[in-house]
Amino acid sequence: MPRSETSLPCHPVRRPCFLAVIVLLAGIVPAVAAPPPVTLLSHRAAYRLSLAQADSGSGLAQVRGGLVLEWREACDGWLSQQRLGFVAETDEGPGFSYDVRFSSWESRDSTQLRFNVRSFDGPNLQEEFRGLAKLASPGAAGTAHYSLPEGQDIALPAGTIFPTEHVNDLIAAALAGEHVLNREVFDGSGEDALTRATAVIGKASMVASADGTGQERRWPVSIAYFAIDGDDALPQFEIAFDLSEGGVLSNVRLDYGDFTLKAELEKLETFAAPDCR
Repeated sequence: MPRSETSLPCHPVRRPCFLAVIVLLAGIVPAVAAPPPVTLLSHRAAYRLSLAQADSGSGLAQVRGGLVLEWREACDGWLSQQRLGFVAETDEGPGFSYDVRFSSWESRDSTQLRFNVRSFDGPNLQEEFRGLAKLASPGAAGTAHYSLPEGQDIALPAGTIFPTEHVNDLIAAALAGEHVLNREVFDGSGEDALTRATAVIGKASMVASADGTGQERRWPVSIAYFAIDGDDALPQFEIAFDLSEGGVLSNVRLDYGDFTLKAELEKLETFAAPDCR
């Protein structure tokens, strides 16, 4: 979910927001029976971006663009492709465009994340981050090593998780009846790719499924992302959306403080599970 995760987290004019991103604040909840296993849906979702609201000081008058989130199961892990792009018109002076592209591979045991993030200013490459993050074992500490910028390393504390595990945790928590949880998540989206994020899960509702095949359960989710170091009371970025049991997002809102974008689901394409025989 680009903080763009499916993070994201991440200011749209700084870095991708990985929307397969889901992070929760550990809450005290009644004991419940163990939920059924989470089965994420391999899919590509295309959204239309527009301006939901803007403070007077933002200068934004209109935003037109799109967001594409793709997540696929592979035999050795999970593949993600995300792209967020828009053209903004301002009240005064020229507008601007933004284009950010994110791709990743996450190992099936959730201990490795290979990532590549590129942002463009028009046709010009503005910034790129590439590397591999490894945990010694699930739940253990690890290191993220960047090949771009060359030689940069980030220490990952014990308990760090990657985006797909994050989505899985959120759905599992929702199925278990939990409402608030917390995680530290690394998504590779830049120098500040390790974040402390909190999410609140609302009450589930049954609605028509996005693929038109029947009914599905969805939960309203809101997430706030905070710098991993420091005690800032205000988040760097917030996102809200409805989440299906298969990990598809709808009714997405990206809150960057002085303006908010909405992403409306326009097309959903699903993919068959891989044949790993």
